[in-house]
Amino acid sequence: MGVIAMNCRKSTLLTALLLGSGALALSACSPPDVPTSQAEDGRKRLNAGQSYAQFGDYVIHVNAMTSDGLTPDIAQSYGITRSEDLGLINLVVLKKSDEPGIDTPVTADVKLTTANLTGQLKTLKLQEIRDDVSIYYIGTVNVENRETINFDFDIRPAGSDRTLLARYSHEFYTR
Repeated sequence: MGVIAMNCRKSTLLTALLLGSGALALSACSPPDVPTSQAEDGRKRLNAGQSYAQFGDYVIHVNAMTSDGLTPDIAQSYGITRSEDLGLINLVVLKKSDEPGIDTPVTADVKLTTANLTGQLKTLKLQEIRDDVSIYYIGTVNVENRETINFDFDIRPAGSDRTLLARYSHEFYTR
């Protein structure tokens, strides 16, 4: 997926989520500088191939998978139902550090609108999870096989007057 810096801090939930989906990334790593496309509404477009974006001093990482990819222990510890028909979205907001390769997780006010490609709105409530030094925003949504969901994030990091706009699109495979 990308280069992993040796001085990244690991966290059990994000590592489990990302390993469960077949990808490897760590929450406190700086991504390489890769251009991100933008939607007409100014949102940075993300997907499984480009799952992070930089916004000045901030970096966001987004990942989605079906919740049956979680281990039973991780799912139970965070109150997540394991199901192939339940999509799981995970967002991490990081503030860039002066020290290369080490970014700091920050809390944020996160608003999320979710819809499939036909415009059908999907109900999803995010919950903030703190795991050691990491901070995650996760939620689940009912999905059909081969359904693509657009997750539109409005993210205001704590202490910032800027709202970060991102759209993450993910196609779920359930059968």
